[in-house]
Amino acid sequence: MAPQGNRSRGSDESYWCFQADTKVQLRDSSKVAMKDLKPGDSVKVVKKDGGLAYSPYLAMLHFEPDENATFLQIYIDGEKGPISLTPDHLIYATKNPQEILESPILAKNVEEGMFVFVADEESGKVAPAKVRGVREVEATGYCAPLTEEGTIMADGVAASCYADFDHGLSHMAFWPLRLLYWVMSTLGFGGKGEDVTKVGIHWYAKALMKVNNVLFHVQPAMAV
Repeated sequence: MAPQGNRSRGSDESYWCFQADTKVQLRDSSKVAMKDLKPGDSVKVVKKDGGLAYSPYLAMLHFEPDENATFLQIYIDGEKGPISLTPDHLIYATKNPQEILESPILAKNVEEGMFVFVADEESGKVAPAKVRGVREVEATGYCAPLTEEGTIMADGVAASCYADFDHGLSHMAFWPLRLLYWVMSTLGFGGKGEDVTKVGIHWYAKALMKVNNVLFHVQPAMAV
């Protein structure tokens, strides 16, 4: 579902994204910036049991390469650089890490001393890593990629593809779109490199916003 939080260009449409230069890993082990993902790419994701896997990249739910945004940089013990995402985006984080991942929370609720989850290639799963600081910054360019799994390893950190609303609810809401892309792929449409990422919010996400506002009035998740 779509958020009602941060605004862009004075619009009534919200943004919920990663910094556009955030790196993701492809099946061939190469790393690319999120803004450069193409249909057909297979991206490293995290599964419900914490296992690492690869999932097809389907579409960009929101892409603004030239717009400024406020990001939270989450710094992690042992990691070279922070993960940068907007405050209402969902990330896997907890005060007490367990073997099975809990539901992701809003980035703005992540605090120093909590744990996020990073890729552990030896075990083939994610492992908890302590947050050593969170900083707010302004930067240009943001995007929100959607994978079939609904998750993504962003700069090596486990995160949701969604924002503002409960991850499970959002994943169900986007099921028709995921099905559409699966059908298109099966029929040979929208192959690798054929699509040019459009600037703005994906038409399906816009439609969800309108349907929710008119019919359901589902409220954003606010708590940890």
